[in-house]
Amino acid sequence: MTPILTLIDRLSRLAETAAVALIFGYCALMLTELVARAQAQSFSFTWEFSQYAMAAVFALASGPAIRAGTHVRITLLAEILPERLSKGLDIVANIVALVIVALIVWAMWTKVSTSFERNILATSVTKTPLWMPQAVVLWGLTQLWLDLFARLARRVLGQRFEWRDADAEPSDV
Repeated sequence: MTPILTLIDRLSRLAETAAVALIFGYCALMLTELVARAQAQSFSFTWEFSQYAMAAVFALASGPAIRAGTHVRITLLAEILPERLSKGLDIVANIVALVIVALIVWAMWTKVSTSFERNILATSVTKTPLWMPQAVVLWGLTQLWLDLFARLARRVLGQRFEWRDADAEPSDV
């Protein structure tokens, strides 16, 4: 099980890196549009591609956020319940989340494959094949499922399941 969990962690880091790169791309697009508008011009693609980038960022960063324990969570019950009951509740919540995310991944797969098969293009001037940005979102949602699976597996096995201080400096830990 350890090699699978290690692979999922590496894929999570890759998704996280892609999300950061897309944030920089988003900023570059918006700055380009800002400069163009200052010159009484506009680029038709900047808003469209920045929307694709933001959708991809949210999807790609959600899995690593699970891994790092930075998702918004309501811990009221977990804090007042005994440790064993709290762990059981967390395991049940992870299983429910896995089922929900699996349904979302399946729906997104259907959307991507339909867009690809029918060669659906954006209605904008750029005529972007929609399966391309949708595939990046699908990647992010699939990574979310994998990170939820890894969290559940580690929780069941009694291993460390969150890396809240993963990026902290050694002196900060």
